[in-house]
Amino acid sequence: MVNGGINVSGVLDFETVPVLMQQVEPLFNKLDKVSVNLAEVTDSNSAGLGFLLEMARAMKLKNKPINFENLPEQIRIVAAAYGIDDELGTFLSPQSNS
Repeated sequence: MVNGGINVSGVLDFETVPVLMQQVEPLFNKLDKVSVNLAEVTDSNSAGLGFLLEMARAMKLKNKPINFENLPEQIRIVAAAYGIDDELGTFLSPQSNS
């Protein structure tokens, strides 16, 4: 079984997310499960939330687990504003779910 950790850093916005998605998408075929560490994300907007949801969707289509660690507060706020914070919470690692 191949397991993978992805570290995401910097800004997650409408400019950076498409590039990041192209970088991580090939990993989804190679990895049996993915853990995404967001500790080094410095800023985010709704594009960052979309990025996480798209990664979750892609892994779900492949019947593979994914979890997110160190979810930035900005993404939590946007998720709550859209009413999907509970859905996003299902992908959080236990230490990040506070």
